[in-house]
Amino acid sequence: MPNTITPLTDQINKSLDEFGVPTNEKERIAIFSKMLNISKQQAWNILEGYLIPKNELLDKIIIELEIEDTTQAEK
Repeated sequence: MPNTITPLTDQINKSLDEFGVPTNEKERIAIFSKMLNISKQQAWNILEGYLIPKNELLDKIIIELEIEDTTQAEK
């Protein structure tokens, strides 16, 4: 299955870069999973674009990584 990087995945990775999270895949997955209290497998799936988080987790990601909610700007 090919990597399916999405705009969300790209934004998450950019935010993790800004927070100084290492780009090493194992370290990044471990830190991201701890930040959100999710499994490493789920973290990997999100970071690789294979899983789009459900609303509750998505809200947590937006808050934790200080991602700007662009949907509000469009209204």
